[in-house]
Amino acid sequence: MSEDQTDWDEWVTYAVYVYNSTVHSTTKFTPFELIYGLKSDMPSALRETPTIQYNYDYVMELKGRLQSSHEIARQRLLSGKERSKEYYDKGSEIPTIQVGQKVLIFDDSEERRSKKLSPQYIGPYDVLVIEGVNVVMKRGRTTQKIHVNRVKPYY
Repeated sequence: MSEDQTDWDEWVTYAVYVYNSTVHSTTKFTPFELIYGLKSDMPSALRETPTIQYNYDYVMELKGRLQSSHEIARQRLLSGKERSKEYYDKGSEIPTIQVGQKVLIFDDSEERRSKKLSPQYIGPYDVLVIEGVNVVMKRGRTTQKIHVNRVKPYY
């Protein structure tokens, strides 16, 4: 790209090609391979496209390759999600919160003047009901349901 970054649009197609022809860490396939069932050699813009005659055997073989590569990629994505969940769960702990206890709520509103200087949690609020991983609490005149990860006990 040029120094003043005015010709970025001329390079987008190359970036897309590189992305689509790079093996992804989770699926161990390239997106091109998952879509077309074969590895990408080079951009079609750089070579002449030959006239291809497809027969029934080729179509069935391609369909089989696509189905098997999609299934393998799906299994790898699922195992990657499981590994990510295990990694996340190692460092997370669910706070023990009981009905009637006072809690603080994580404040992610944009209305604060300075996030660095403002408190991260607001409250305290009374817990009315616990529904699985959600806490129902009274905020002013209304009740609000919040995930337990966004609250912490008030001492």
